[in-house]
This record gives sequence, C-alpha cells and structure tokens, in this order.
Amino acid sequence: MDRLSLHGAPFPFGLTFLPEGVLSPVIGASHGPVPDLVEACDVLSASFAFVPVGELWAESAAAALADAGVAPMWTLSGPLWPIIEARGPLEGLRETLTRPEQIGSELDPRLDTLVAEVARGAQAGARAIVLAEDLAGTDGPLVAPDFAIAELLPRYARIVDAARALGLPAVFHSDGDIRPLLPAIARAGFVAVHTGGGLGVSAFDRLFWAAREAGLAVIGGLLTGELGNPARAEALGSMIGVLARAGGLFVADDGGITGEREVAGLVTALAAARDV
Repeated sequence: MDRLSLHGAPFPFGLTFLPEGVLSPVIGASHGPVPDLVEACDVLSASFAFVPVGELWAESAAAALADAGVAPMWTLSGPLWPIIEARGPLEGLRETLTRPEQIGSELDPRLDTLVAEVARGAQAGARAIVLAEDLAGTDGPLVAPDFAIAELLPRYARIVDAARALGLPAVFHSDGDIRPLLPAIARAGFVAVHTGGGLGVSAFDRLFWAAREAGLAVIGGLLTGELGNPARAEALGSMIGVLARAGGLFVADDGGITGEREVAGLVTALAAARDV
C-alpha cells in the first residue's frame, strides 16, 4: 500500500494503543516497533504517543520519541483486573460489591510497583503517565461506581501524586461510558481521560462534554467503529475537528484499532478533522 502522509497540526494529535505491525498504511514496510512508532508520528505530525511499560522496548521508545520531539506518555496497566481474574471474572466482580474493602486492600501492595514504574518513566523521558484500567463498557460501568469511587480512585491518587512530584501530569484510561466516574477521576488528580473504546459517535460526544464539565481534558475521538468505512471515517473526522477547536480534546485513536483498514480510516478522519 502506498505510504500516506499528513502534515500540519492545528490541534494536538497522538497515537495510543496500536498493535505492532499495523502501521503499514502510514509507514510502508515495518522495521520494528520503535522505528515504526517514531516514523508514524513524523508522518502524521503527532505530538504525543503512548508507550506501554510492559514492552521490552518501552525505554528505547520513550527516548526515541523524545529525540524526535514527540511527547512519550508512559502507560501503566492498572492493578484491579488481575485481582478480579484471579477469582474468576464473575466472582471477582461480585466481590467488588460484597467485599469492596477486601478487594481494595489487595490493591495496596500493587501500587508500590506502579509508583516505581512512574519513577522509571520519568527517568526514561516520559512527559506524562497514563493509568489504564477498564472500568466500563459500552452500556456503562463494569464495576460498581460506588466501589470505584470509594476504594479504587482514592488509591490511584497515590500514583497521581507520585507523577506530580516528578512534574508529570496523569491521564486515566478506560474503555466505555465512564461518565458516572468523571468527578471522582478529577478528584483523584487526573487531568485527562483517554476513552471512547466501544462508544458510538453520540455517546462519545456526551462523554466529551461531561468530561469538560468535570474539568478534565479528553484524549481520543477517532472511534474504531467508524474507521472501517471511508465515508463514515471522514464524517467522524469533521465532527472531531469541531470538538477539537472547542478546546479540551487531544485527538487520538480510541485504543481499539486492530487492522490496517482501520489505520487507513484514521488517516482519512484525521485529514477531515484538520480541514475543519
């Protein structure tokens, strides 16, 4: 496929959760995860990119992005789901209702590891940290909002505080409709949310305005469900361009892209957004 190129950045744009080898519509042949990511950011005039800390190449990617003038966003996996899955998903979710304090207490030792990862990210040149914890689906919360508000987000404030002490803003990632949790996310000290996974256009629009009301910026908007069809991708881009110019939106993929066709749709949507 011919290499696709876009230049000019009237609003912040970045790349988030993209699987390895999927960027060929943008860069052509793959040369490995780090050079692919850096080249895609150059071609698309990206201002930032997520760097998943669990990858062996994370520190190399952070350094290479920083050298290229792209802000690395050090992306941590949250501790909740391993605790839930150790019980079995249904039982684990049930216990967030019946034994919320017990589940909450099991998070505490895992926070030490995450705080250490924040420090490692700062040393690697990260410009922000992202804590990724899927708390919602398309139709609303996966875990009880009361549990998230009382047990989860106050603990995550410790990660936010560790990042802030190192001069790094903190972003919270979750798929789905997290509107009931936005005030608590803001109280925990996060400055932005990355979301949109599984949402349609109308639902994302509602979430965007709710986040602004809560004092949070939003990262996302290029919804995977719209990117597989060129006409829908272009229409999405036009809408996202209007929101971006309203302020508070850092345009990015929603984290759900899995194929090259969707990457091509991202390019189409981004071009339309920049033309608004």
